[in-house]
Amino acid sequence: MPIVYHTPLVQLHHDPAGATIETEWLGFVNSEQLRAALTEALRLARQHGAKGWIANNTLLRTIRPADQDWINQEWFPEFSKLGMRRLAIVESQDALNRMGITTIMQRATEHIPFDTQYFTDAAAARRWAASAPAPVANR
Repeated sequence: MPIVYHTPLVQLHHDPAGATIETEWLGFVNSEQLRAALTEALRLARQHGAKGWIANNTLLRTIRPADQDWINQEWFPEFSKLGMRRLAIVESQDALNRMGITTIMQRATEHIPFDTQYFTDAAAARRWAASAPAPVANR
């Protein structure tokens, strides 16, 4: 997938054929880096009309409680407006990150009107996110 945004700690990919955006975290990020990358990912998803999202957390480390709160209170409400059909979460190698992601997702249920699956393999997550069915037309 082409990289559409890059810092030393995160790459954002866009797959036009599968209409997906992928956040690929490359290690520990501080609050400013996390929030900037997630905000940019929202912008790119809107710009490209993404319908699938891959949260590739393989190398992501612990997300601080204040950032978990920000994700749930600020980021997820905006994310839920994108019209996503699928969210694929590639689990981190870091146990504390996995616990943090579980907490975030449990608190975000009101903002998740789409399918969510967890993966250990990024390629499988990409395939699944890109295979989101088209919405049913209202008659």
